[in-house]
Amino acid sequence: MTTLLIGTTGMLSEAAAQIAAQTEGDIVVVSRRASAFRFDDTALQDRVTAHDLDWSDSAAFLAALDRLAAAHGPFSTALVWLHGRDEPVRAQIAHHMADEGLLVEVLGSAASRPGAFGDIRVRQMQALPQVRYRQVLLGFVHDEGLSRWLTHAEICAGAVAAATSDETVTIAGQVEPWNKRP
Repeated sequence: MTTLLIGTTGMLSEAAAQIAAQTEGDIVVVSRRASAFRFDDTALQDRVTAHDLDWSDSAAFLAALDRLAAAHGPFSTALVWLHGRDEPVRAQIAHHMADEGLLVEVLGSAASRPGAFGDIRVRQMQALPQVRYRQVLLGFVHDEGLSRWLTHAEICAGAVAAATSDETVTIAGQVEPWNKRP
């Protein structure tokens, strides 16, 4: 059993630690500066294999992902934060998931719009019933006439909630009313 963490070394580091702590086996950390990342927990850190990869170079990233899956996969759990819609990369991650594996993808607020990428991604993943897909839509907080983006703690709470939920989509914060975004 291997946990795959892509793009989780910044705002999602606490969620990555909590999710990885619930798993056994290797932890594969992939980000542009993965080798500089450290978990505060020595037991978790001892399980880490770090790979400095930039997912914006799709061809190189896909080839590296195949190598990682051959060495460590299939992945039983994955927490993924990618900007944009790089669908070939997202499809390849899903392809390397173990049967009944848990794939948690974090998407920005624009993906929450009706018919937007969040909906598209849910439909794509429904075609792969062997993967337990969970999506986190990042929103904002609107309170007493003021709006702000989510804190790292709120984002992590949303990711952990999604990982432990039976719901396909978890909204961290709120995405409506859309015109109240910061």
